[in-house]
Amino acid sequence: MGWNDSLTEFIAYLSKNRRMSVHTCVAYERDLQQFGDYLSSIGINHLKGVKSNHIRWWMSELMEQGIKPRSVNRKLSGLRTFFKYLRAHDMIQHDPMSRVVPPKTAKHLVNDIPRADLENMFARFPWEEFETGERDKLLLLMLYTTGIRLSELIGLKKTDIDFSRNQMRVLGKRNKIRDIPLHPELADTLVAFTKTQSSKWVFSRSNGEPLYPVLVYRVVNKYLKLFSSASKLSPHVLRHSFATHMLNNGANLMAIKDLLGHSSLSATQVYTKSSFEKLKQIHSLHPRK
Repeated sequence: MGWNDSLTEFIAYLSKNRRMSVHTCVAYERDLQQFGDYLSSIGINHLKGVKSNHIRWWMSELMEQGIKPRSVNRKLSGLRTFFKYLRAHDMIQHDPMSRVVPPKTAKHLVNDIPRADLENMFARFPWEEFETGERDKLLLLMLYTTGIRLSELIGLKKTDIDFSRNQMRVLGKRNKIRDIPLHPELADTLVAFTKTQSSKWVFSRSNGEPLYPVLVYRVVNKYLKLFSSASKLSPHVLRHSFATHMLNNGANLMAIKDLLGHSSLSATQVYTKSSFEKLKQIHSLHPRK
């Protein structure tokens, strides 16, 4: 089977069987098609002709083009998933990714938005004076007090909220479901807001359809830049802030892992590094230098 035909089947499999989001499927397809174009340029037109060296050459070419190691690793991750799929369906006998070593990436500490900035925003902004103020405050409060992902927020339905138990159910990555407790302020705001909404979605547009990622990003960025000088002001940074502030306040790392919906503890441990950097800054104030 040719590259393009197998790629089409693979993307359909991700969407239907793995239930990956449209955004994720598009990213996979883009990266894999890029590698497929590279193979064509060197005369490889059949799956069984792909060797480890071809992947290494492509990786080197990407690096020479100035593509950062983190982005190269994302592309290699897509290839790895693709070749596992091909082996599982007997389309290839050997996985060419098995002998490919990915480039090392620099480890970046997570930058959270200072707690004082967020508290200042929620307390001082005149939310009631704006048409979408109530919705926008709830949206920001939801992201910060639950740590949910942007995609999870967009897909949240009214039926996912259980006010009797003060919790909500979230459909996360790989179709995994988890329950998250509701912060008292969030619960009160949710009760009042959902009573005024006719859509099945917690957050919706005027036509009743759910919000889209760019709109949520604009809302978050609009308010955060009024109260914070942090370098990145996005929904994902609020997720970072949730985890970092919880950890700084004494929360158990395993509990944070479960709340964030991480599949492994290693993904959560990055927040311990962020907290330790803050400890080092405080320790540097010691008079014995």
